[in-house]
Amino acid sequence: MGVGLKIKYFRTKSKLTQKELALGVCSVSHLSKIEHDIVEPSEDMLDIFCTKLGINKTDIYKEEELLHYLQLNALNIHKLIRSGDKEKAILLYEEITVKTSLNDWPIIRLFYLLFGLRIALMKKEREVSFELYEEIVGIMEYAPEWMKPYYNRYCGLYHYMYGSLSQSLKLYKEAEKLTPESEIEDIYYQLALVHHMLGEYPMSTYYEEKALELFARRMDYEQCVNCQLLLGINYRKMGNLEQAKETYLSILKKVEPLHNREIIAKVYHNLGMIYSDEGKLSEAVTAFEISMDYRENDHARVKTCYAISREFLRNADETNSKKWLNIGERISTDLKDKEYLIKFQVLKYKLEKLENDPIFEHYMLTAALPYFEERSDQQMIKEYIKELVRYYEECRQYKTALMYLKKLL
Repeated sequence: MGVGLKIKYFRTKSKLTQKELALGVCSVSHLSKIEHDIVEPSEDMLDIFCTKLGINKTDIYKEEELLHYLQLNALNIHKLIRSGDKEKAILLYEEITVKTSLNDWPIIRLFYLLFGLRIALMKKEREVSFELYEEIVGIMEYAPEWMKPYYNRYCGLYHYMYGSLSQSLKLYKEAEKLTPESEIEDIYYQLALVHHMLGEYPMSTYYEEKALELFARRMDYEQCVNCQLLLGINYRKMGNLEQAKETYLSILKKVEPLHNREIIAKVYHNLGMIYSDEGKLSEAVTAFEISMDYRENDHARVKTCYAISREFLRNADETNSKKWLNIGERISTDLKDKEYLIKFQVLKYKLEKLENDPIFEHYMLTAALPYFEERSDQQMIKEYIKELVRYYEECRQYKTALMYLKKLL
């Protein structure tokens, strides 16, 4: 980072305008050139700027050693996270934060924010992640080149989990260009996940197969299984139910002897989705209930609660649908999970026979659909547009129904 960009950072932080900082020193246009590192300030100018900004002039030139320290430890934290050693990653992050706490340079702040964001995402801390992301965006212009790949990956993950899927795709495509071959399979896997959420199943399968090949070559068993899980979901979404079922049963044979509860739970959940597509209520519910028995965290449980509640509702078993809705809604409230709070609310309107009431239309238009449109979640957008088309047809508002129907084409 050049001297001029540092001056701009501290001027902005001090809430001074260019006119206020330049007063009695130089013209505003000259200060602008300095801040864009087009021209260098004289030593006298720099002395005055530093005095006005309350910073030490000698510290401006003492950045190289700090940059090297941060770059090295950024890589160390990243490796620990990739290897699954979360506790060591957090400890190292906290140690670096303490050591650099007296330094107010933007690079330090960005390091704290970016890696803090990755740790918050790892802990599934939605509100903390949002606050960190917002500040990152505001000062990303001060980032050195080596930090940009971390930005693309971590902010891409943020948008995949909580933000805009289209923005997540954009960031991961940038990461694909910058990521070394030794880690590219991680990016392929994330791209597969994002394309899947966008409803682009052939592209998702393309990246999934690329990732699977590399994970297999590196003998990363856990990620190979995760790839196969997503391939199974893609096969189901593309209508290849038998191929999807074969994929899941193959995974079960591998993981059941190892007692991998998380993977077993995911397999049974997705088998439940296949049986649901086949119209097999009993088999679907049994698979979902087995999945619930294996689930070990609420973030996973809420997903299966929703699937069971919806399955019972589809089969007119309102008592059991309400039972699982109440369980899932309580979990969603505790987690502050907006996505599933919306999904459960839509189910509740159906259970209460309000799907033809104006209150249902209002909620879909003002809460449900806008949330998933902001997320670019094409699967849920299509599902809820179909609900609106059905609603307008029932209300004989055929022009409005046709308008929404066109959005599905």
